[in-house]
Amino acid sequence: MFKDAEAAAGDAVRRPWMQVLSGCGFYAKGVLYIVIGASAIFLSAGLRGGRIVDPTGALNAIGQLNLGGVLLFFLAVGSLGHGVWNVLRGIGDVDNAGGKVVGIFTRSLAVCIGIFYLWLAFTTTLVFFQSPLTQTNSEIEEGMTAILLSIPLGILLVLFIGLGFFGAAIHEFYSGISGKYQEHYRLWQLDRYTLAFIWLLGIISFTTRSVIYLYISYFFLAAVFRLDSSQAQGFDGALLALAQTRYGGTILLAVGFGLVCHGILAFFEAKYRRIC
Repeated sequence: MFKDAEAAAGDAVRRPWMQVLSGCGFYAKGVLYIVIGASAIFLSAGLRGGRIVDPTGALNAIGQLNLGGVLLFFLAVGSLGHGVWNVLRGIGDVDNAGGKVVGIFTRSLAVCIGIFYLWLAFTTTLVFFQSPLTQTNSEIEEGMTAILLSIPLGILLVLFIGLGFFGAAIHEFYSGISGKYQEHYRLWQLDRYTLAFIWLLGIISFTTRSVIYLYISYFFLAAVFRLDSSQAQGFDGALLALAQTRYGGTILLAVGFGLVCHGILAFFEAKYRRIC
């Protein structure tokens, strides 16, 4: 049964239309990270428009631009493509992760990323057709955690979410430092200067994301051990926590720069990453 699903997913991800959608997805991902990172940089520098935003906040900011409707439409299509592609690559094992423990974790992470981007596509559509959303990711996660903590075995699921973010943080850091993510690039198409630039972007951006995931992991684990759903925070909660540290302004500037780097890296992924 699973082998049939794996084969079907592998076949679907090789379709030309899927490759086009996945490319749009990387560009959409890049735009979102650049908006989130730039907003953090502006806030740390005291510039107008600076704020701490999560993906939902970034969509609201984009929607207020003159060409916001066009950008939101592109982001909705791109997020849909990125979501479907990640789900298919996880099920179909496009990256040849294998069926062992590490491989299963990597593939499961891809599926989770895909589900997140499918939700983001839905959220983008709401912003496009309706009005700016007022509920942040952290508020959604807090409400979800409150529900889970109130049902049998729900606390275990919240625990697994926290441990999952911890594992993702380690995976991101290792991928960035080791350059493992480049295994999926068509490296023969890159000259040494472009490759060096991508290598630098990878170290900065994946390390930044690992720090954010560590904070999110801590928040969910704190919610478990304190039995307090208000402890659960998302992307914006992690950025706020970093901003409230002793050297918050400098740290927020560095994190914002790292997120912008990840956005730029996504543009290179759109062009050079092996889709299938």
